[in-house]
Amino acid sequence: MRPKTATASFRLDESALKAIQEDAKKQNVSVNTVLNQLVLTYANYDRPMKRFHILKLPTSSFVHILQAATDEAIIEAGKSAGKDVPKTYIQAKWGELTAQNALEYLKATADYTNLFEYSEVVRGGKVSVTLSHDFGAKGSLFLQRYVQAIFEPLGKPPRFLPDENAVSFELQ
Repeated sequence: MRPKTATASFRLDESALKAIQEDAKKQNVSVNTVLNQLVLTYANYDRPMKRFHILKLPTSSFVHILQAATDEAIIEAGKSAGKDVPKTYIQAKWGELTAQNALEYLKATADYTNLFEYSEVVRGGKVSVTLSHDFGAKGSLFLQRYVQAIFEPLGKPPRFLPDENAVSFELQ
């Protein structure tokens, strides 16, 4: 089912419009599509995450931070980060922490942050999820503990299959 659309008129700074037109041309899509993607990113992620003082950070900077930390510090950081924002975000957006809502949170994180790419396969009552990233083994260590902490309160721990550039897990 396609989402319902509405028509609106806006005034934009000329430099903003020019940038949007350039991106639309590069992506071979309409200006309307690019604007809609930008507004959806704001509405679905940036706006609700403002309360957490979201930080936009280049991948290379995050990799440098990971490389400077010990494995123990990364494990603790992943656990702490997974217990903090995701639970609050999930409860604010969907009303309760469930496995399905936790997966929706991970999908939104993938869609709007570039932290990882999300892929999911459902087969035989099991959900297999892969979070692909460019952060190396320490990134996988962080993300595994992050996901583990999100699902921990549900009493349904995922079964992990870590890899250097991905974290794969299964849920019953």
